[in-house]
Amino acid sequence: ERRMRQKTILITGATGFLGSYIAREQFEAGFHLKLLVRKATTGAKERLSEVFPENYGLKTLLKRIEIIEGDISRNYLGLGAREYFKLADTVDEVFHCAETTQLRTGEDDTLARINVLGTALMSLFCITKRHKRLHYISTAYIAGKRRGVVLEDELDEGQSFNNGYERSKYEAERYLAVFLGQYRVPCTIYRPGIITGDAITGYTRKCENMYVFCRELNRLNAHGMPNSGNPFLFPLRIPGNKHSTVNLVPVDYAARAIAAIAMKAESINKTFHIVNPSPPTLGELAVWLTVATGNHRIKVVPLHEFKMQPQTLEEQLFLRRTAIFQPYMFGEACFDSTNTRNLLSGTGIECPIITDDLICKFNKYAVDMSWCRKGQIAKRIEKVDNGFENFYTNLNTMPI
Repeated sequence: ERRMRQKTILITGATGFLGSYIAREQFEAGFHLKLLVRKATTGAKERLSEVFPENYGLKTLLKRIEIIEGDISRNYLGLGAREYFKLADTVDEVFHCAETTQLRTGEDDTLARINVLGTALMSLFCITKRHKRLHYISTAYIAGKRRGVVLEDELDEGQSFNNGYERSKYEAERYLAVFLGQYRVPCTIYRPGIITGDAITGYTRKCENMYVFCRELNRLNAHGMPNSGNPFLFPLRIPGNKHSTVNLVPVDYAARAIAAIAMKAESINKTFHIVNPSPPTLGELAVWLTVATGNHRIKVVPLHEFKMQPQTLEEQLFLRRTAIFQPYMFGEACFDSTNTRNLLSGTGIECPIITDDLICKFNKYAVDMSWCRKGQIAKRIEKVDNGFENFYTNLNTMPI
């Protein structure tokens, strides 16, 4: 037990959303952590505050945490050779959480460099000096456009993909399968669903996926159309299949599940779907988003029905701003999680049920935090906002 608790764990992507939760779980388990982060102008203290809330205390953290500035997409992880080999000699396990989740088209080079090359370089690190156990954070959506039941041990089923992100994570897993087979590296792969905020606090750091819909519905409310109080007069039609599911997984559950599975020896060389066993349907989400945002005009309609009538300016705007998520509005696979269920049995760790209360909590937190705007993200959003402002002007001045 004592030797176990003195393990040194290298974590990539610890300043990311799920990565920061995983880092906290590992710290609370008593391990020594080395966090590989990208070079930044901020100091170690600021970097740690990105991962750990203030109540941890800097002194406590610095006793067991070292911040290493590097780059997972460069040789030697962006370190000097000597530093790289020294690090490889002191690390027992690696949690590779770093990734780019960019869904937009035209980003394939970045996706390949970070998600595929980064994984290849981290797996090489795991056989440098001594073999290290690898924990790789993938995604359930490597299933791409597959439908029906997807098993945890399935990878290449000839599927096509909705975007470059899904493809890059699939390619990374394919690379790992070959590499691990060749070098016998003990590895566990975790495939989360769509990560949402914290089920207890509502906290989120990234206002992506579901939050984009929340933001647009709130925004349309704020800019409201004249006489739009009657939902039957001006429904906001959203094309989609209201019976299809959306696999939302609260970040706190995902991190706890991953930490618990990682501790068990029988998880080595297995894959785990960290998913919601009873995900909400798009129809349910639409109703809950209505309650959360106060926008009572949402109507999910089949694509053929949507195309039968001309789109309103409002609908065009909404579609353009949620375009990258459109493929997920028409169905997804059913992710089997037998491995996860077996290993979490008896731990009391269960995926929270997504409810209207939870969606309200997520929406409120995001509104209070101005949709997680900070730094470059804020500038990007602002640029997009300004570009669409004339749409709102048109909406509000249109004769009804």
